[in-house]
Amino acid sequence: MRLAYSAEELTFSYGAVEALHINRLDIRAGERIALVGPNGSGKTTLLHLLAFIAAPDKGTISFFGEIATPDNLLAFRRRAALLLQQSYLFRTSVLTNVEMGLRVRGVSRRKSRRMAQEALDRVGLLALERRSARSLSGGEAQRLALARALVLNPEVLLLDEPSTHMDKAGVQRTEEILLDLNRQTGTTVILTTHNLERVHSVAQRVVNLFRGRVVPAFTDNLFKGEVTGGGSSFETGRALFRLPVAARGGAYVTIDPTLIQVSRVLPEDAPPNTFEGRVVTIAQENGGIRLEVAAGERFHVLMSPGDWDLLKAALGEKVWLTFGENAVILLN
Repeated sequence: MRLAYSAEELTFSYGAVEALHINRLDIRAGERIALVGPNGSGKTTLLHLLAFIAAPDKGTISFFGEIATPDNLLAFRRRAALLLQQSYLFRTSVLTNVEMGLRVRGVSRRKSRRMAQEALDRVGLLALERRSARSLSGGEAQRLALARALVLNPEVLLLDEPSTHMDKAGVQRTEEILLDLNRQTGTTVILTTHNLERVHSVAQRVVNLFRGRVVPAFTDNLFKGEVTGGGSSFETGRALFRLPVAARGGAYVTIDPTLIQVSRVLPEDAPPNTFEGRVVTIAQENGGIRLEVAAGERFHVLMSPGDWDLLKAALGEKVWLTFGENAVILLN
C-alpha cells in the first residue's frame, strides 16, 4: 500500500493553546478523505500542515515515503494544492487568475492559456474568462479557486469547506469534479466539511477530529454535558445516556448513528438508552437513509435500505430510538 501521507506524533500549537496532537494518521495515495469535527477541532490546521505551508512543532510528516524537511518543503508544496475557504483572488481577469500559477512555474503563455481555459471549462466558468475575478459571486469565486488548483495537476488536492457559498447545483458539480479527478488521475483528495449529509458523496473514509485529536467517533451525534450517577450515566440537560463503563469525567459523548435502532412501537426488552421522539428529516445518503429524530436531543440515524423498507416512517411520526450502552463513546 503506497501512502500519500504518514504523520506520527504530530503536534501544533497557537501560542500556549495546543491545536493538534495526532499520534498517527496514514492516508493512502489516491484516497478520498473527509476531515470532520466541530469548529476548533483542528481540521484547517491539519490541512495547512499537509499542504506544507506550516510546519509542526513536533513530529514528522512523510509525503509519498519521504520525510518533510526544510530542504524539501517548497518542492512538496508544489505537489499539493490547497483550496482555502476564503481564497484570495488577484485583481485581474478570471483567465489570468488561473494562468498565474502556471506562468510562475515557467509554462509558456500559449500553453498556460490553453490549460487555464480547459480548467475553467471543467468548473463551468469558461464563459466568464474575461470578467474581473473580483466581480464574481461567492460560489463562482470558489469555483475559480478550484480551477486555479486543478490547472496545476497536483498529486494531492486539499480543500477547506469547498461547498462554502455554493448553491445545491454548485455543490453537486464540485463533487462530480472531485470524483472525476480522483478516478481519472488518481489524485489524493482531502477535504474538510460541516455538511455531514453530503460527506459520503465524495469521501471513501471519514476522519473524525475532536479537540485536535483523531477520535474513533461520529461527530454528527456529539452532545455536551457531564458524567452523573457515580460515573454510570451522562447528562446533557435534555437526555440521559447510560455509559458502558463507569467514568470519572468527560465533557462530551458521541453515538454511532449506525447503531441506533428505530421502531414505531416500544420494544419489549428495550435497552436503558431508549428515547421517544418524532422524525424531523428524511434524506437519502450513500445508498442508505439518514433520519433526524427529535427526542430531547436531535439524533442522526443511518439506516440500510432494508431496515428503512421495514420502518417507512413519515415526517412528524412518533418513533422509538434504542441503542446499547456500547454505542455511547465518552470524550474528554
